[in-house]
Amino acid sequence: MKKIIFITLFLFIIPGVLSAQVSDRERFFVKANSYYSSEQYDLALDFYKQIENSGLVSFELYYNIGNCYYRLGQIGKAIQYWEKAKQLNPRDPQVNHNLELARLQITDKMVLPEPFFLIQAWWDLRDILGVSRSFRLSGYFLMITLLFVFIPRVIWKKRALKRVANPLIIFFSILFILSISLFFDVNHYVKNHQFGILLSKNVEVKSAPHESSNTLFMLHEGSKVQILDQAGSDWYEIAYSEDKRGWVKKKQIGEI
Repeated sequence: MKKIIFITLFLFIIPGVLSAQVSDRERFFVKANSYYSSEQYDLALDFYKQIENSGLVSFELYYNIGNCYYRLGQIGKAIQYWEKAKQLNPRDPQVNHNLELARLQITDKMVLPEPFFLIQAWWDLRDILGVSRSFRLSGYFLMITLLFVFIPRVIWKKRALKRVANPLIIFFSILFILSISLFFDVNHYVKNHQFGILLSKNVEVKSAPHESSNTLFMLHEGSKVQILDQAGSDWYEIAYSEDKRGWVKKKQIGEI
């Protein structure tokens, strides 16, 4: 009997707590937006950060935090949060536009050779679709393929319909294979690639995770780097490009 009462109370309490969290989030969001509209960006940021600390994050929240940091002149933090927003909604035109403008303002300009157009198209799809969308897309193509297999052979047993269905089965099977391959590629990429944005104006990239080690090269605020490894609690090994790798202090990087 006590267990039943406890479970019942638990079921009533949890929705109430969640409802209160959502209510606080909405109230803080309204206040933050109000401060932002009146150009009090530091106060707006305080309320947005309180929402983030509660764990109730969203594309809009990360996007607005990025806007606040940009207005406050912290380009590194702005790029970090716009990148976080892009992870949640890769196709949003405004966040992509903001990132393009912000990258024009940073010191480090990486010029990479143009990849083969099919490889670039694959990378673009990977960025646009992400894990969840590529998985859903593969599911849609699989269902369509199965329908073209099932309907002509089980429901309408006509040769003419089968002749029409066979090329469509091949076509959608190829699309399914491509989409499921894209899903596995995106999933592997996300799990094995961690990125961060440099937050300090000038960053010395060291040859080893020690303050006294040699400085290999300099990077600057706003540059995006891949995080390769960690030494202790203070240092990250990073890669800016294939031939530019080294160690930087953890506090100088904002993880995406």
